[in-house]
Amino acid sequence: MLRQFLVFSLLLVVVLSGISLPVYVQYKKGLQEQLLAQEEISVASAVQMFQKEMYEQLHMLDLIVKSDALREYLTEGTPAQQARLESILKNISTSFHRFDQIRLLDNSGQEQIRVDLVNEKAQLIPQEELQNKAQRYYFSATQKMPPGQIYVSIMDLNIEQGVVEIPYTPTIRFATQLKDAQGNPAGVLVINYLAKGMLVRFRELMTQRSDQQGMLLDSQGYWLSNHERDNEWGADLNRPNHNFAQLYPAAWPIVAANKSGILDTKDGVFRYQSIQPLNFLDSKPTHFRMDHHPLISTESYINTDWKLVIFIPREVIDSHSFLHQPLGRTLLGLMVLMIISLAGLGAYLTAQRKLKRQEEQHMRAVLEQQANIDTLTGINNRRRFYELGEAEVKRALRQNTPLAALMLDADHFKKVNDTYGHAVGDLVLQDLASTLVTNLREVDVFGRIGGEEFAVLLPNTPFAQAVEVAERLRSQLAERKVRLAEGDSISFTVSIGLVMLSPTELELAHLLQKADVALYQAKKQGRNRVVNYTEDASS
Repeated sequence: MLRQFLVFSLLLVVVLSGISLPVYVQYKKGLQEQLLAQEEISVASAVQMFQKEMYEQLHMLDLIVKSDALREYLTEGTPAQQARLESILKNISTSFHRFDQIRLLDNSGQEQIRVDLVNEKAQLIPQEELQNKAQRYYFSATQKMPPGQIYVSIMDLNIEQGVVEIPYTPTIRFATQLKDAQGNPAGVLVINYLAKGMLVRFRELMTQRSDQQGMLLDSQGYWLSNHERDNEWGADLNRPNHNFAQLYPAAWPIVAANKSGILDTKDGVFRYQSIQPLNFLDSKPTHFRMDHHPLISTESYINTDWKLVIFIPREVIDSHSFLHQPLGRTLLGLMVLMIISLAGLGAYLTAQRKLKRQEEQHMRAVLEQQANIDTLTGINNRRRFYELGEAEVKRALRQNTPLAALMLDADHFKKVNDTYGHAVGDLVLQDLASTLVTNLREVDVFGRIGGEEFAVLLPNTPFAQAVEVAERLRSQLAERKVRLAEGDSISFTVSIGLVMLSPTELELAHLLQKADVALYQAKKQGRNRVVNYTEDASS
């Protein structure tokens, strides 16, 4: 009854699914497109915000470079001119609260002026605490560029005295090489832009919708911003596994290789967009006031090759489906009740006929098993062994694979029967059969072919391996103890004849005759041994 019910239920589900599934798939596709369309606002807003932030820092760098205070300091460098420049840099730092450091380096990388933002207040660093930054990547990169060109670094965590600064300070360095009145290199100006505020605004944009996961990646797939903060800054913190490729291995190659797109996966949908915050040619800010387009180095564009990725999990998409709404759940419940009712009716009408058919099949299976199984040992009888064995011989000859045959005989079995009785003899045969079942493979064919004789076929087994199997059977049987009803036990041994199928051998009966000859030789040589068939032994 239950089985018929399940069958009818499955049929009804298949029919109804065939009708409703295409409609629902199209509905889900439209729902997904609607959710993605809503995310386009977040994408556009984030791109504009990044470009605006980068432009403002470039504009600030340009303002300092073109200031009279810097030009006069580079020309004469008097104490008064230095004090004036330091005052201006402090005012900029205090007023804007976005520059961790503003530094003027000489051509050797030694800091000449440095203003730090400490507790939201500009602080001029004393001369004795100024450092040499010749080995820092941004200094060497800027020195290689001609004066007037701007270098923009990667976004990374600020390092002080060789150690990542705590709390983490995401920083982008804007630098340019300066020149004096004669046009000669006169040092490098570096401003450390505090990117924390920009990242906070990005997260705010991403969290305006609670059902999405907004991410910002660098060119290597490391998170600059992630909804799970512990995943961020994998490259800077020496956490190579904390990157997009590790969490989404199937998605990363596609996201990395394309500028923008939508990737639909079993886990959810990715909307990804390359961000070029320094590309002002295609989307120039409305307040762009620099005299000309800034000369930004090629390396700077590579350093700011970011990817914005919005991920909408599959469960979020599903939650917007009408099936998750009260009306949808009601309709689904009614459909389930209809399936149950129809399936129950069909199962009831056919249950008796099915039950009778199953009983008939069961009876036929039992008669067939009795015809193939030796009733004493529970393994294949002679008829079934020959039936399976003939097929194995044909397969081995056809596929040219090795086949070994073993003939086993319990030693002094007549003496066991005469001494202990036939009931004990039956226990010996049952123990022998149990040992075969335990030690042989599922592909091996074995059975009781008469009295105390058992035959085994080992498909796809070379001679050396067949000898190992035969010796293992012989030794394990010799070590076994057959327990009697009185609490005593007896031991027994077997003699085994082994023969390998030759290409000229076409009949199982002939193969077993040779194994029987080898078995006779094992008996003749003292029993409890394995003897391989040879032509000399048969003559």
